[in-house]
This record gives sequence, C-alpha cells and structure tokens, in this order.
Amino acid sequence: MTTGWRALPVLAALAGGASDDRARAADVELAGGPPTRNFTLSIEGSDASVVAACLVNTGQDIDVVTLKGPVPQVRDFAALGLSCQIQKIGQTGRLDIQIKRDGHVVSRSQSSGTSSVVSVSVQ
Repeated sequence: MTTGWRALPVLAALAGGASDDRARAADVELAGGPPTRNFTLSIEGSDASVVAACLVNTGQDIDVVTLKGPVPQVRDFAALGLSCQIQKIGQTGRLDIQIKRDGHVVSRSQSSGTSSVVSVSVQ
C-alpha cells in the first residue's frame, strides 16, 4: 500500500502537463482545435444581382450565410474554411468574385453568362 502513495507525486507531476512553455502552447492548441482564419468574400461587378449561399466552418459548427441583392456584396468570416455557391441573376452584367484569407487573395473568379453559377471552396 505504501508503494501507491510513493507513486502519487509522480503521477500528479505527469498529469500536470509539460514543463516548458512550447509544450504547454501545443497542448492548448490541441485542446482548443485549429485556429480560425479571417476570410473576406467580395462579390463585385457591373449591372448584376446575386443570390449566394455559403457554408462557414467555424470549427464548432457549420453556419449557413446567404447573400442576395445587387453587387457589391462583401462579408467577413472568422472560420476554418468556407464553401460558397454564387449565382448571377439575370441576363446582363458581370460578376467579379474574390476571397481573401488573412488579407491575401486565395481565390478569384469571374462570370458573365446568363444566370451563371460559381462554386468556390477555401480553407
């Protein structure tokens, strides 16, 4: 029975986590999941209206965000990734679609067809 009591401080030290700061930071990152990033969806163009739906992966849930109306349309997201379908409404006009992640352009698309659809997914 005394052997169990002697092992208790060793187990308590092991359960307390790592001793250096880098290992503790890694433990926190693993426990909290991957960090989110800042995404900006920008839909611009000329003489066009859009309807769009985006699935936004927040890391804890999937949110559905919709956009509808004339361009320009701009939305900001804090997420792990997003996936959008964007449809131009009508026969005239042009869409210029851009997605930035943490301030850097990661996707660009253009569309000018009648009621055309653009699908884009980024992480």
